[in-house]
Amino acid sequence: MKKTLLTIAFIILTITAAEANTPVHRAGFGIFYSSLTPYGTWMELDYGVVVWRPTVMRRDWAPYRTGQWIWTSDGWYWDSYEDFGYITYHYGRWYYDDYYGWLWVPDYDWAPAWVEWRYDDIYVGWAPLSPYAVFSIGVGIHFTYDYYTPYNHWHFVKYRYMCDPYVYNHFVGHKYKYRIHANTKYRHDYRYFDGRVQNRGMDIDDVRRRSGRDIRERELNRVSDVREVRNRKDKNEIRTFVASRDELSRGDFDTREIKRSDRKSTLRTNDVELGDRRKDVRKDETKTRETQRVVTDDRNNNKRDIKVQEKRPEIIERNKSNDREIIKRDDTRKVETRDRTNVKTERKETNTKRELPVTERKTEIKRESNQNRNDNVRTQTNRNTEVKRETNTNRSNNTSNEQRRTEIKEQQKRTETQVRRENTQTGRNNSSGNNRTNEERKRR
Repeated sequence: MKKTLLTIAFIILTITAAEANTPVHRAGFGIFYSSLTPYGTWMELDYGVVVWRPTVMRRDWAPYRTGQWIWTSDGWYWDSYEDFGYITYHYGRWYYDDYYGWLWVPDYDWAPAWVEWRYDDIYVGWAPLSPYAVFSIGVGIHFTYDYYTPYNHWHFVKYRYMCDPYVYNHFVGHKYKYRIHANTKYRHDYRYFDGRVQNRGMDIDDVRRRSGRDIRERELNRVSDVREVRNRKDKNEIRTFVASRDELSRGDFDTREIKRSDRKSTLRTNDVELGDRRKDVRKDETKTRETQRVVTDDRNNNKRDIKVQEKRPEIIERNKSNDREIIKRDDTRKVETRDRTNVKTERKETNTKRELPVTERKTEIKRESNQNRNDNVRTQTNRNTEVKRETNTNRSNNTSNEQRRTEIKEQQKRTETQVRRENTQTGRNNSSGNNRTNEERKRR
């Protein structure tokens, strides 16, 4: 009995010690714990990653849905209408689990909104950044795991409704999200200026031009006390909760109210580098990478030495074969040069033999050219004489034609005069006949 009791006690002690040594970053988010417990439940996933799950979660609920986009000096600020929005939309990341739904992973860095953008000429959309997205100064956003945000997690709206206070009434339906998501471009632009992170994902000039609205820059009233954010009386005033890491770590974090997940989450907790895990993980990663590099270098060097030793006879044979090939190439080149010299000498001999007939050909060519010139001169003189004859004949023909024309004109004049004379005679005869007839009539 004593042995069994001792074994049981030893087992209990080992379990409690293991629980105490689990790498859970519970003490770093005291304000987050006290502020968000009324609106959700805290859960512990694998490898000590603590997340928060909102209790009031409708079927169509999603982060960055109920609120308004405001342009500020730090870029696009998401002014949430939800009671927990002043923390969950400016700190940490959101992840959708297949079993638990939307989960929020806390982090220390503040930003006006942790989202990624998509856009085209008509629509603009946004979706929450995953816990694999880590911000670092000088680099911006880098991803520890290649995560692709599904299209149904995006909120698409036309440009004229982007800054509308009731933007959730103008979201594109689920049926059309896939088509718009496929035709849009991806964008995110996070910068670090004046000790703060800025979200300048969408260019304000493009949004003004495409929306047709005069979107003015508004001021943020940064507050380090949570009660001042909750007790906001003026709705036009924008109060945001901005605190340092020491201020966020204040407060008690009751570990008894943290539930441990029975089912394994789809979140790759090993690739999450938010909160307290960021420095520890980076140190471990740098150490492991250095050791891996050293080991791989040693292995590669050993492998290379072994391969070289194994391949030495092959290399010697290759060198011998290369030398033989080089000798053969030199021999062929010498033979080719000899052949070329022989060909040149033969060409010279043939040219010397052909020198005499070439001179004779030149004389013949000169004679032929002189004969051709004489023939051309003769032909040209004959052509000139023929042209002169033709011109003379044409001139004689022209003179004969002019004479004929004058003769025809004279004949026409003669005929006209004869016709006139005949007409006058006929007129006289008619007048005399008429007179005679009149005298005879009088006599009767």
